[in-house]
Amino acid sequence: MSTEIDTYDYQRYAILFVDDEANTRKYFRRLFDEKFRILVAEDGAEALKVFRQHSAEIGIIVTDQWMPNETGVGFLSEIADDDPDIIKILLTAYSDIDAAIGSVNQGPIFRYMTKPWDIPQLEVTLRRAMEFFTVKRERDALLGAKMQAMGNVLLSSRLAAFALAPVCAGLKCERAAEAIASFVKTGVSGRRSGSDGDSDLRSANWARLHARQVSLANGLEARLPSALATTGLAARIAALASALAAAGVAGISSAANGSSTRLSGPVDSTPVLLDALFGRNEDGATSDASVKVLAAFMAVYDAGGVVRRVCGDGLALDVTESLSPAKTTSPGTEAAKWLIDDDLLISAALGLR
Repeated sequence: MSTEIDTYDYQRYAILFVDDEANTRKYFRRLFDEKFRILVAEDGAEALKVFRQHSAEIGIIVTDQWMPNETGVGFLSEIADDDPDIIKILLTAYSDIDAAIGSVNQGPIFRYMTKPWDIPQLEVTLRRAMEFFTVKRERDALLGAKMQAMGNVLLSSRLAAFALAPVCAGLKCERAAEAIASFVKTGVSGRRSGSDGDSDLRSANWARLHARQVSLANGLEARLPSALATTGLAARIAALASALAAAGVAGISSAANGSSTRLSGPVDSTPVLLDALFGRNEDGATSDASVKVLAAFMAVYDAGGVVRRVCGDGLALDVTESLSPAKTTSPGTEAAKWLIDDDLLISAALGLR
């Protein structure tokens, strides 16, 4: 109908049209089906079902005010909390205009239009509403990507701080960053699919997150001396098993598995420990257990060990002696190599991949 040049994909999102008159629904579809993607419903009850089935696709809802069983405003109020960004347009008779204005003023209605429609005006309204909704969605996606990037930077900083904790404590600890990467990967692998990302790292109370990071880094510095005081890889593997048992891996066992030692238990607490390490869980006992297990990981790697998770139920870790020759690197170089540039590890720890 309109001759203006389109710069938007008006069928990217659907319009849900609600009216109890079959001819009106048919007329609306005939008028706008070529330009827009149309879904229809005959009353509020059916509209609610259609909305539940296609909520991710719907950008605009156009509803008549007076229908059997429920008014248009009543239907819109039911879904107001489900997706507040959806554009809502109310169609009403001229005699009901005061009620329509009141609904707009209360907030949930984007615009009201009187019947019978002015077709060109209605098309322009639908176009502008769809443009507004599309731009808002694109803006929200961009903001989400920026917040993810900021979360990655914050997590990089936190991991690097843990990796440099031995230096700050004046302790000699080899392969500290590699140990931290192993600990993170162990927790990530134990996390069930579909778990949420870290809303704290997205919504960003930066001062609180910084305070928690400092507290955990200080706790790691305090734990490391006793973890590194144990001599020999075998003794440090035993200490790791003890730390995991104290952290909730009840019934953990240690057994020879070829050239490696397998630590296994029916319960996997490493995702919870990882959440505590990155501030999702502020419980003091859990945070302390997480730091203790991380220190044990670092002690194992310092003694030349490598920890690899084995797929399966519960927790199973194979600890072997590294066959790679030791390399002399600075703590800062090691941290950058294993952590700061490992975007996949960072995103996985955030629950984003």
